[in-house]
Amino acid sequence: MFNNDRLLYVLSAKQDISWTAFKSAFDSLYTSIANVSDLEKQSIKDKRLEVVRSLDSLGHCDFDFSNGYRVYVAPPALVRLPCAGFPHAVLTGARSPNTIQKIEEACKSVGNHIKYDVESDDALSLIPRRITIQVEDIEELKKICGLLKIHFVETPSAWKILHFVGSLDDYLDTIKWCTNRELSWQRKTFDPSSLQFEATQDVEADTRLSQYSHPKQNTKSFYLWRNGQSAEIDRDWGRYAVLKAMRSSVLFYDKRKFMMAVPISAKLPRLLERALTLCSGFVPEYRNKSDSLSKILPKVKGFNLFTAIPPQIAEMTAAKLNQNLKPLDI
Repeated sequence: MFNNDRLLYVLSAKQDISWTAFKSAFDSLYTSIANVSDLEKQSIKDKRLEVVRSLDSLGHCDFDFSNGYRVYVAPPALVRLPCAGFPHAVLTGARSPNTIQKIEEACKSVGNHIKYDVESDDALSLIPRRITIQVEDIEELKKICGLLKIHFVETPSAWKILHFVGSLDDYLDTIKWCTNRELSWQRKTFDPSSLQFEATQDVEADTRLSQYSHPKQNTKSFYLWRNGQSAEIDRDWGRYAVLKAMRSSVLFYDKRKFMMAVPISAKLPRLLERALTLCSGFVPEYRNKSDSLSKILPKVKGFNLFTAIPPQIAEMTAAKLNQNLKPLDI
C-alpha cells in the first residue's frame, strides 16, 4: 500500500469524521512513516495543515470549521482538466486500495488506446497520488465512469468554480461592520509589503487586517478594520482586501509556461485555490527565496507555482481579487 494514499483510504472508509478523529488519524500515519529529521524540519501541526489545504484544493475533501469541525470526503468523480488536445480527466474524491485496478480494467474494456497515469508526490506528504485518464473522445470518459459507477464532470471544474465563486467585492458586501473597541488580546497586523503578520502597535493605514490570539484557547480571529469600523473576516479574503486598498498586486503569470505564481504568505481563498489546482491535478510547487522570483517581491519568503493554467483562468482569478495580473518569466 502506498503511503501517499493511506490517509485518503482511511477518510474514504469513514466518509464523514470529526476534526479530532482526523487529527488522530493523520498524526498516527505521519509519525509511522516520518523519521526524526522529518519531524525536526516541520512540526506535525504545520504538516497537517499543509495536507489539509492540499486535500481541499484537490477536491478530495471538504473541511467545515464553522459547524462542529467536521471533515467530509467527496464522492469519487472524474473531473475534466481544461487542457488542449485529447480530453484528460483527474480522479477526485474517495478511493480504496482497489481503485487503480478497477480503473485499469475499465480503461481496457473501453479501448486499448486509452491511457491512465498514476503519479505520486513525496511519500511523506500523505497527499494522494494523482490519477489521470486520457481518451480520444469525451464519450469514452463517460463510458469509463459508467463502468466505475462514478460521476463525470464534463465541464472542467476550474471553470465551474470560477463562475460560481463571488469576487472580493461580493465577499466584502456580506461582512457585518461594527464600531466595537479593539480586542485586548495579543495582536499582529498584516504588513502588505512583507505579506506577514507583524507585532506592530503603530498602525496608521485606513484599512488594516489584524490577527488576535485568544488568551486561553489555541485559536486566532481575524478582523478587517476600515475607517474606525471592524468586521470579522476570513484571513485569505482579508489579506486581499488590504492589498486592494493599497493598490498592490502580488499575482504573476508566465504565459509561455502557463504557470501562475502566488506568494506563500498571501494564499488564495480556498475555492479559487481549488480552481487553479484542478487545472492540472497537482498541488502547487513551492519555490523559496533563492529563486529568481525573490527579486520581484524581496520581502516575501516564497511562492506557490500553479501549473497548466490557461490565460483566461489566470486572468479571471486575478480579477476576482481585484488584482492586476503581472507578466513574468518564471
